[in-house]
Amino acid sequence: MRDIEERLQRRRLLRYAPPESPARRGFRWVAVVLVSWLVWAGLISDHSFYRIWRLSRENRRVSLEVEQLTSELQRLEAEARDPRARRERAEHALREKTGMAKPGEIIYRIRGGEDSSSTLRD
Repeated sequence: MRDIEERLQRRRLLRYAPPESPARRGFRWVAVVLVSWLVWAGLISDHSFYRIWRLSRENRRVSLEVEQLTSELQRLEAEARDPRARRERAEHALREKTGMAKPGEIIYRIRGGEDSSSTLRD
């Protein structure tokens, strides 16, 4: 008889196993709830960890873009205040749109071309 008992304990058949403790059953529910919460908080909710991570990356990208645009704006404002640059822009506009030339330049007009059909030659 003792030999049969030892064999059954070694094999640990489910029907002969000791009854499950309530603490173990409670731990299973806690594990299920914890995993469910992690999935919800990590991926599904509006304030999920994944979404927060994506938004922080987007924030860094936009901050860099704002810095670049701010420096470009400062450069353009400085150029707009510079009298020499203003003169060059005005001269360029007059030469391109109205076909004006510097003294000694020859302008060739090509008919049937684009609006800015003047070609300048020194």
